[in-house]
Amino acid sequence: MNRQQKIVLGGAFVNVASLMLFPPCDAISLAGGAPSFDAFYPVFAIPPQRVISANLLYYALIAVAANAAAAWLLLSGGKAGKPRVDPGTLVVAMSFLNLMIVFLFPPYATQPGVGAGSFQGFEFALGGGARRSIFVPLLYLEVIFVLINACAFWLALRERSATQAVDESLERLIGEKQEFEDRVKLGVEERIREEAKKAGRAAAQAKRPGQ
Repeated sequence: MNRQQKIVLGGAFVNVASLMLFPPCDAISLAGGAPSFDAFYPVFAIPPQRVISANLLYYALIAVAANAAAAWLLLSGGKAGKPRVDPGTLVVAMSFLNLMIVFLFPPYATQPGVGAGSFQGFEFALGGGARRSIFVPLLYLEVIFVLINACAFWLALRERSATQAVDESLERLIGEKQEFEDRVKLGVEERIREEAKKAGRAAAQAKRPGQ
């Protein structure tokens, strides 16, 4: 498991912990009727007449698990131990995909006369009747959740990529420096040999007249 995969698992754990500590809650009407989504409350301080929305919490946990599994697989080691996909590119692509899913399957409110602004469920945006209305508060929360995760993962994963780029640049510079030093050393040695040959020839020529 490489460092990027550990970051993904750590981020998934933080998301799951946040959802469990601040679960979505439904409000129960004293007049009866089906519970309707109210807000996210601390699990240790849920107000009266509120219950945890098990279905909505289940959907959120499934979304976190699916994103973590996909990112973990795509960031597995490829050639030379590097991730198969660039982490920054993966974060942007998955964020775009999540936002597309959020807007294709937005939360809808109950129809007029059934409830005033109460959450009904997720439906396909391109289907159904024209009388449906989007439950805007929950849609805002979904978009904010996706954007916060995208920013956090992009910063965490790209920091490692930047460090690797710096390390690779330093290694390249050190290699080029060593290669330059070797060339200079080889040139100096070659020049010394040439000078020695010239000095030997000159000494031989100077010695011949006296023989």
